[in-house]
Order: sequence, then structure tokens, then C-alpha cells
Amino acid sequence: FQLGISYSYTEEMALAYKYFTMAAELDPNKQKLAEDNIKSNWARHFNAGIAEFQGENYEGAAVEFHECVDADPRQVKGWLNLAKAYNTLAVEDSTYWDKSFVVADTLMTLITEDDQDYGKVLELAGKVLIIKGEPDKAYEIFEKLMRDDPVNAEIVEDVGNDYLVQEDWANAVRFFQMASDGRRQTETASFDLYYNMGVCHLRLDEFLLSADAFQNALIVEPENKAAHYSLLLAYYSGEFWDEAIMQGQIYTEKFPDDARGWQILSLAFSKRGMKIKAEEAARKYQELIGG
Repeated sequence: FQLGISYSYTEEMALAYKYFTMAAELDPNKQKLAEDNIKSNWARHFNAGIAEFQGENYEGAAVEFHECVDADPRQVKGWLNLAKAYNTLAVEDSTYWDKSFVVADTLMTLITEDDQDYGKVLELAGKVLIIKGEPDKAYEIFEKLMRDDPVNAEIVEDVGNDYLVQEDWANAVRFFQMASDGRRQTETASFDLYYNMGVCHLRLDEFLLSADAFQNALIVEPENKAAHYSLLLAYYSGEFWDEAIMQGQIYTEKFPDDARGWQILSLAFSKRGMKIKAEEAARKYQELIGG
């Protein structure tokens, strides 16, 4: 026990924890006193880490949270905040990702389903797996997160957005679909989710799925110009000429000054052999572009 006290003063937290634990094992009467000292060491470094993080000294925060997990490696919150510090530092220095991977693995061994931070740990582990380039494993973790609570759909949607930025359409749409399932369960609609899903399907030449996603987006925002145009583009790209004509007429009525709508409508009429209507739409297109 006195060794634990001594190492606490010299800020050697791992050794302090080791000897406090040994004292408690050797003398049950020392158990509460040992635990109190362990908690004190943990809290001191945890609070210092929070202060450093709030002051945007992320390297200092990482040092304090590392001391924190040494002071009591059983506490999930210390590991979570250490991962948060590492992830923030990794934006500028990718070498910190390796440290974050180790922390995530540790958290997965510590966490239980009844822990209040269970969802946060799954979220962290899933995002770390994505950074490691293991989307299938990440998908399994986020599926579990959604089964536990569909309200986590927003987190999954953010993952899809990350893949969207990377132009990884296939993985983006997988996570968007999972998020949309969760939003349906919680009855929380998202225009951006459906619109981005439509973009991914369009890029993958999945035109019917793309059209379906844009239609869902329009249910949320019926007058959204981008969604109306994207739906028209999906129908035309998929060679659904009748649907393209119908949507083209809707689009040109709602947004008559957009030359793009008249151009696609003209082309769709031509594909159906409707020459007069195609010429009328083409003339309108030429007028708008100043031809």
C-alpha cells in the first residue's frame, strides 16, 4: 500500500495501480482504502485531460488520459477519452491512428452491453475499422449498434457521408441503407440521407434504386430543385423514357428557366418518337441558352 502511495506521488500511475491492487488482495481490510486512492489518481488525470482537451492542447490531453488509464485500466471513460484525443491528433499526424486502433481493441474487451458507454464504444470501434480499411467488420458493428437502438441512425448516416466524400459509392450506400432502416423505425425523415443515397445508386448505374431514393427525398422536401432534377436524370439515364417524359414535364413546369430540364425532356421525347414535342422542347432549350 505504501508503495502505491509513493508511486502516486512520483506520477507513476501504472505502478501505483499495481501495488494498490496487490495491497487489497493481501489485506481485504485495505480494499476500500486502496480503491479510494486508485479513484483519486484516476480522477486527477481524467479531469486534467478534460481541461487540456477543452483548451485544445490535444497532445497534453493524450498524455493525461494515458496516465488516467494507467491509474485505473478498468474504467471505460478513460479509454474513450484517450481514443478521442488520439483521433483528433490523427487528423494532422496519421501515426496516431495506430495508437487509436490499440485503444479501440482494448475498449472492445472491456465493454459490456449494460455499460452506459456501450453505444459510444461501438461507434468508436466501427469508425476505427473504417479507417483501417475494414468496412465489412465495421458494418457488423454498426448493425449491432442499430439493433440496440435505432436512434443511432444519424451516426451511421455520418459514416455513409464519409464514404460519399471518398467517392466509395458502394460502401456509402450500404451505410445509408442501414441508416434509412433506422430512421423508418424512429419515424425521423432525412432529406439529405435519401438524396445522398440516390446519388450513390446513380453513380453505380442502379437507376431504379436511385429514382426510388430521390422520390423519398421529395416526400420530405417536395419542392427541392436538385432532387427533382436528379430524379429526371435517373429516369433518363436508366432509359425509362415514359417516366423521364413525365418527370421532365413536372420539372420544366416547376423550373421553366432551367435549360437542363428542357434538354433532357427533348431527348426523352425523341426516344419515344414524339418529334413535334421534342422540337418544341429543343427550341425552348435553345432560347434559354441564347442559341
